[in-house]
Amino acid sequence: MPFLLYPVALIWSVQHDPFFWDTVQLASKHAHHFFEHRLQWLPLPAEIDSGHPPVFGYYLAWVWSIFGKTLAASHWAMLPFLSLNLWMLYRIGFKLGGDAWAPWLIPLVLLDPVMAGQSVLISPDLVLISGFLLAVDGILGKNRAQVVAGVLLLCMISMRGMMTAGALAVWLGLQGVAQAGFQGFRRVELRAFLTRLIGFVLSRHWAFLPGFLFAAWFLWWHRMATGWIGLHPGSPWAPTFEPAHGTALLRNLMVLGWRWLDFGRLFEWMLLAGIAWKFWPTLRSQWKDVSRPAGFGSMLLLLLCLVFFLSPSSILFVNVSAHRYSLPGFVALHFLVLRTLALVTPEAFIRMKRIFTIAIPSLLIIGLALGNFWIYPRGVAMGWDATLAHLPFHRLRAGALDYLDARGIGFNTVGSVFPNLNTGENMLLNGDSRHFADKDLLRNNYFFASNIFNDLSDTDFEVLQNEWVLEKKWQQSGVWIELYRRK
Repeated sequence: MPFLLYPVALIWSVQHDPFFWDTVQLASKHAHHFFEHRLQWLPLPAEIDSGHPPVFGYYLAWVWSIFGKTLAASHWAMLPFLSLNLWMLYRIGFKLGGDAWAPWLIPLVLLDPVMAGQSVLISPDLVLISGFLLAVDGILGKNRAQVVAGVLLLCMISMRGMMTAGALAVWLGLQGVAQAGFQGFRRVELRAFLTRLIGFVLSRHWAFLPGFLFAAWFLWWHRMATGWIGLHPGSPWAPTFEPAHGTALLRNLMVLGWRWLDFGRLFEWMLLAGIAWKFWPTLRSQWKDVSRPAGFGSMLLLLLCLVFFLSPSSILFVNVSAHRYSLPGFVALHFLVLRTLALVTPEAFIRMKRIFTIAIPSLLIIGLALGNFWIYPRGVAMGWDATLAHLPFHRLRAGALDYLDARGIGFNTVGSVFPNLNTGENMLLNGDSRHFADKDLLRNNYFFASNIFNDLSDTDFEVLQNEWVLEKKWQQSGVWIELYRRK
């Protein structure tokens, strides 16, 4: 089984890569806090506290306390979750399509650029997906122990995990309501309906209780310890959560729509549209049957529940639209695609022979994998932590740092932007406390620029190219770094 070697080979290839993008805060800085306090469970400093349960950072600090504070130990700490994801995907694939389709779900999910990009990082979102897959497989197989573990893991990892657990509860509740024939759930107000739905879930599906109780305890504990839940006005992320109004709402909706098409998922939507056009009678007879846990209607309902729970924050706030925020939804989309292919296969054998079981899923997987090579032109913001395309940056950045050290250029004289402002200790665990200066083109003597950085505008690049001197450039596989020197 070559798939079993995937987690080991993947970690081996990236075990010396630094913390990157949001994992510097959500993994490294959180872990440093607990590691430096001898694993005491203490509130995070305000400058690194974004309101999520810091359980992942605690786990990483525990790993450091046993194996040493190194990048290799940090990456290998992800092995249990990568392996669990692999096994759960096979089990879910089997439930959705049997022996013939089970192996296809693994590359369909793991080669999705967002999943692949997170899989090479020391990322709490990888753990979130482990909880999601564990819970989904438990629900499909009616294994309450798995549901308990999966929902608890979701609620321990982040508030987005709590939202995902809520989506799973509503999904399961709607299945139960459908099985009961919607008795007592007709013609009621939405709020009353949701209240009764949650009561229905908890009364019949107690497996959600441990996770929900942990979420309630953490939010209460955090409120008692810090005075706030989720966000506070002095938070470094407060500008990101400014309410969006007018055209900003429309822009956010368009950005969110593009996230669902980005990096190759466009091909999945095209395939679903083509199947719906070609096999509409088959799908129409299935989509209303949400009571079958692994049926087409159930997978469609799961996708809709996740969209309902995970999308509002990306629409209602100014800049909460990262690809990874919708990652459980993207995985559910892959479930729906696989279930749809398996559903129409008997009819497709007659009309199109074996194209549905070999050629179409192969082309779809290739399209998703190639999404890791999509690099947008300068000036178009891109989710670099949601694609393998970011990997060359680590080697290029190391070369640029060697260049600065060889010429005695102090880091405090070099301006830069996110995600290049953290210390070497936080990114590389190398004890280096130096960091670049914030961007100030009127005062910086040098400037470190890259197409990895979304916080540089076209105007910034025009100033650099017209009024500064390009000292050195490093580039590989579409990723580039430029070091500018003031004239």
